[in-house]
Amino acid sequence: MALSSFAFGQKIMGLSFVGTKEKVLAEQIIPVQEVGANWVTLMPFGYMQSAVDSMLRYDTSWQWEGEKTKGLHATILLFKAKGIKVMLKPQIWISKGVYTGKINPKTQQARKAFKTSYRKFILHFAGVAAQHNLPLFCIGTELPSMIKQEEKFWRELILEIRTVYKGKLVYAENWDQYQMVPFWDALDYIGINAYFPLNGKRPVTLEDIRTRWTQTKKGIAQMTKKLNRPVIFTEMGYRSIDDPLSRPWDYSDKAQKYNPKMQAMALEALLLEFMPQPWWKGGFVWKWFPNHATAGGENHMGFTPQNKLAEEVLRTYFTKRE
Repeated sequence: MALSSFAFGQKIMGLSFVGTKEKVLAEQIIPVQEVGANWVTLMPFGYMQSAVDSMLRYDTSWQWEGEKTKGLHATILLFKAKGIKVMLKPQIWISKGVYTGKINPKTQQARKAFKTSYRKFILHFAGVAAQHNLPLFCIGTELPSMIKQEEKFWRELILEIRTVYKGKLVYAENWDQYQMVPFWDALDYIGINAYFPLNGKRPVTLEDIRTRWTQTKKGIAQMTKKLNRPVIFTEMGYRSIDDPLSRPWDYSDKAQKYNPKMQAMALEALLLEFMPQPWWKGGFVWKWFPNHATAGGENHMGFTPQNKLAEEVLRTYFTKRE
């Protein structure tokens, strides 16, 4: 895949669409259209009781409708009807929010059982992606502890996925681990959850944030050249707080103050820096809630740009075509 084949107007201007508790409604798609998104990622979940669990549970009776197969079918059809492309991105949730990078079954037998369970999980949703002829499928998200010593498993799994699903494949690795993935050459894209720390002095300006990206952007560019693979930011985003830049991944910090301007500037700087790059395919903003009218807004310090200054930033850049 030639990196030069991606024109500015072909970028993925995407949103991470949160699964609905009940059946998704057609009117919940309209705000996605209005902000100018041309893609969404949908995220069915498999659940684990702990990081040493060896069994993934999905399509359970207690899951939200939008996180299960039945809900996915309905949601995909609504987005496709509006001309919005879909990436399917199955993810793992560990009880109490334990980071998936800590998955480490204690015995070889348990590790084998986990791999068997994960294979069944991912092939099931690859089948859903194939059924709807989706253009992009993500084979996993932030699983570094199960990547480094399991290259053979992943390469075999990728080959098996390709027998079921004929679209493009990506894996979503965390910002601090993406250079350690041994099988990028077997995929179509390098996927990065782009919560890179951007430290610097205050007060902060838009140009200052753009400058902070220099070394990180250079490293990503070198990776794409080495592997001849474009990059997708499988997740990108910032909280609306005073300092969303030094630890962008940290959703647990409750001590900061609401600051929608900083969130908006951080997103704008990212888009300004990466949209012109021929090797950057685009990305998916984390995250977008179905009930737009009640999502985000004043004093909401989470990642969603909804009903904040950041939403207007996205509208400006998502609708830009050159």
